[in-house]
Amino acid sequence: MTRPVALFAVLSLLCTSSAWAEQRREPAKKTLSAKKKKQTAKKTSKKSQRLVKPAAPAAPAAPAVSAEPAPQPLAAPEPLPAPQAVPASYSSGDAAPAKPAEDAPRSETPSKPPSAGDSESLDFDLLEPLETAEAAQVDPELEKKIGRRRTMLKLHQGLGFAMTAGLVTTTVVGQLQFNDSFRGGGDDRNLLGLHRGLAIGTAALFASVGMLGVLAPEPFEKEFQWDTITFHKIFMSIATVGMVAQVILGIMSTNRYGRLSERDLATAHQVVGYTTMGAVTAGVLSLFF
Repeated sequence: MTRPVALFAVLSLLCTSSAWAEQRREPAKKTLSAKKKKQTAKKTSKKSQRLVKPAAPAAPAAPAVSAEPAPQPLAAPEPLPAPQAVPASYSSGDAAPAKPAEDAPRSETPSKPPSAGDSESLDFDLLEPLETAEAAQVDPELEKKIGRRRTMLKLHQGLGFAMTAGLVTTTVVGQLQFNDSFRGGGDDRNLLGLHRGLAIGTAALFASVGMLGVLAPEPFEKEFQWDTITFHKIFMSIATVGMVAQVILGIMSTNRYGRLSERDLATAHQVVGYTTMGAVTAGVLSLFF
């Protein structure tokens, strides 16, 4: 009787100890599994934070300091950054990714419409500044002088060709009259009136052409240089002296009609006439070379 009781007691103790050992193992297994899950979750969160790490915002550039600050145009409000999506790998118990640092506080500008004093901020210098544009415009007085000079020089040129043709005709008629008077041509003086009329008309044209050239305004200052205009002025100055001299000699030779000095004065008048015609021709031709 004692042996079965002792055996039963031993078996009961063994069963109780095995059940107690099983109960001790189950909490240990649960603790290990929970630790493994937490470690796995931490590793996953670290990897995702590295992948979704936001770029650091660029620091705003310092504005350049000027002596006189220019008015700045109204800046449009910058759009707010879009919220970043959280990766699906995060669970409710995982740590949220770090948010990017906020930008530096921006200066707010009023949204009211610009007034009359703010009109300078809306000016756009697409071309040149106003002072440069006004300086580049032609002076009305200068433009008037240029137009007057152009008109007078055109008349000077046209009347100059007419004067040259008249001078050649006057010289030819004068030579014919000289042959009649002093080279045995009969001395009838039938060409003297025509020669005198041509001489008066040519002298008037010569004076008009000279006045147009001299009185033409010069809007720009020019330095002296040897060019075609300079040679033209030299030849026409010689022609002017010759024109005045032959007018005087022609009047004197006519008043000495029938005297011995008439031939001498007429010969001098003839020489000066050819010289004047040569100077005028050279002055005209100098403009074409």
